[in-house]
Amino acid sequence: MRIKNLILLFMFISVYQWLNSAIWHIKQDGTGNFIDIQSGIDASADSDTVLVYPGTYLENIDFTGKNITVASLFLTTGNEDYIDQTIIDGNQNGSVVSIKSDENENAVLCGFTIINGSGTLYYSTGPLYGGGIFCEDSSPIISYCNIKENYAQAGGGICLKDAIPSLEKVTIKGNHAYSSGGGIYLTHGASINFSDEELCNIYLNFAAFGCEIKKRWDCDSLDVIVDTFTVLEPDKYFIASTTSTGIPLNDITLYAQHAKLDPVNADLYVSPQGSNDNSGLSPDEPLQTINYAYSLIATDSLHPNAIHLADGIYSNSENGQLFPLNARSYISLLGESMESTIFDGEGQYSFISGIDGDHNITIENITFINGYEIDRAFKILILFNNPNSLINRFITFNNVASNNNIFGYGFISISHHFVNLNNCSFIENQGGKELSIGLGLNCETVEIENVIIDNCTQYEHPDVFYAYPIFIIGSHYDDPHQVVMKNVQITNNVDNNTEWWESCCGIQITDKIDLYLINCTIGNNTTPGPSGGAIMAAFMGTEFNIINSIFYGDLPRELFVGNTDPDNPLNVNIINSLIQGGEAGIYIYPGEEVNINWDESSIDTDPLWLMGGDYPYMLSNDSPCIDAGTLELPPGIELPEYDLAGNPRIFGETVDMGAYEWQGSPVINDELKIRDYELKNYPNPFNPSTRIYFYLHEDTSDIELNVYNAKGQKVRTLLDDKFMEKGNHSVYWNGKNNSNQQVSSGVYFYQLKTDVIMLKSKALLLK
Repeated sequence: MRIKNLILLFMFISVYQWLNSAIWHIKQDGTGNFIDIQSGIDASADSDTVLVYPGTYLENIDFTGKNITVASLFLTTGNEDYIDQTIIDGNQNGSVVSIKSDENENAVLCGFTIINGSGTLYYSTGPLYGGGIFCEDSSPIISYCNIKENYAQAGGGICLKDAIPSLEKVTIKGNHAYSSGGGIYLTHGASINFSDEELCNIYLNFAAFGCEIKKRWDCDSLDVIVDTFTVLEPDKYFIASTTSTGIPLNDITLYAQHAKLDPVNADLYVSPQGSNDNSGLSPDEPLQTINYAYSLIATDSLHPNAIHLADGIYSNSENGQLFPLNARSYISLLGESMESTIFDGEGQYSFISGIDGDHNITIENITFINGYEIDRAFKILILFNNPNSLINRFITFNNVASNNNIFGYGFISISHHFVNLNNCSFIENQGGKELSIGLGLNCETVEIENVIIDNCTQYEHPDVFYAYPIFIIGSHYDDPHQVVMKNVQITNNVDNNTEWWESCCGIQITDKIDLYLINCTIGNNTTPGPSGGAIMAAFMGTEFNIINSIFYGDLPRELFVGNTDPDNPLNVNIINSLIQGGEAGIYIYPGEEVNINWDESSIDTDPLWLMGGDYPYMLSNDSPCIDAGTLELPPGIELPEYDLAGNPRIFGETVDMGAYEWQGSPVINDELKIRDYELKNYPNPFNPSTRIYFYLHEDTSDIELNVYNAKGQKVRTLLDDKFMEKGNHSVYWNGKNNSNQQVSSGVYFYQLKTDVIMLKSKALLLK
């Protein structure tokens, strides 16, 4: 065995020190040659041994091209206790160990615990590689080491670049990569010689792609020989190897004797207060981290599973949650409630990635906050991309909210999937586009309904080429793709991009898209101009249909259209819509084939929005948009049942223009004119808004009206120290909490309190 050979070599060196080698003793008490390891390496020459005594060494060591042995007392004794007792702690100051200067098999690292590394920058800018060990252009022996709790963008445990090390009884566990290869990342022709006698262990590492191992396409096939792996039959979540275009290579073969986890083919439950020692099979036995649940759960295309998330904050500092998550196919991520199930990136992390896989999942009832992305290795906060699978792929977002700093590609980037977004809000995000949707093979449709994008600022950053529009949709395939947006509000967004001659503060449409905007409200968005607008459609083969929608108050204009290919005309159809500036106000890039079809039902005037309250873009009583829409929609497209505020979509003679339906003046039904000490709401059950009625028998001050969830937690204050006169009163509740986020389905209690009375009743929200 190799370790026995090393011990014999050490004994040989000790007896024959007169040969051209030396032993450098590293002791923290000062009784050796040096107190730090790097000083011993710097003093050594080829064939020397740097012998390290027990202790925790806060340093980052580099072999500096020397073919030497750096080892703990395990080398001289064979006592494995010295492995845990001799720790090299990188102190989050780079790779813990660097072997990157043509070292050969005579360079040996033996008998250490390697922790707390943060990776090496091997380009002038960009991501960090190899949290625990960074190995380049070398072929060392790494023996009897524990590599754990390190992190980097790629290769949380080990990054190998054009290197071929030999690994003997190395345990790689609990490492994290923001991008690729939580345990090991191989690139530029790298490979590994795994000992088939001194078996290694690789388990419970996490990464956005390839939690245990990620191998790039420029490396040969690999045999992984270990004693223990996370599971015995790993999918692409654990081991990832693809071509440069994402096609699976299936060229990594695992030979494992044992598994750390036995996959569970059932729904799992996670709570910030849970424990990964629990079963995770019920809300009473929840796991603690989503990463662990993703590794434990089994994927089943016939019976998809879900991870249920209890309310609480999921973050690295709060409960050890590691972002971004590596989403697995057929496993949905379901929060308990959008307002209280919170992913917190803490200003450092993106959230979810899903490059390799068929997915077919739902992400529901989650709020994403404090996400931050600038590194060019990560350009999005939520990514799904799989261009090569030929089966249908679905991604559904329900009840999702966001507030983040986004540079590069944006908050959600999805390619080659059927996409559904429902009841989502993107509020006060900064940096890059909110939604990027690229359609491809066998994924022809996108459905977006009840979505608000408001007060987002798109601006340039020194490390990002330019700011993107709020929303970009496109395809580079020959067949057109259908995108339907209903009840969508895009308002008060600012694009500060000054580098491009045209810019867009709303929606940019690229090639081969049939876009339908049905009952949408686009208003008060700003781009620096002079070109550009709230909507930009300037590519070939696109059909743009605006129906029952409002465009008003956008600068420098509402619509910018053009076409790069006269043989594939751009058609813009405007029906029963309000466009400020009318047909004459639409900017057409000169010299290309664009057809504007302005229906006489469309108008150019002030929509008379309320511009106040919970829904400032609702229509006022005198709005010209009331009953000005049409019910004659294209085949296969239907109006939603409710508007963006949850009111019936049709009130009056026909549908209104815009995302909100005017409901008339409030009317109190005679049966709801209550007396004495009563408290009611109507409608009940409701979806998503209701009105709470009560009667005051005298003028009353200090009135409080609060809404609580079933756990007794206050979710909304409707009245606070309010004075009201004697008589019937009603207060509107829009079904949102104090953070202006929609609450989830369930029972809610509302309480009216004055200095003399306290009344309580309940309401049921059904979705």
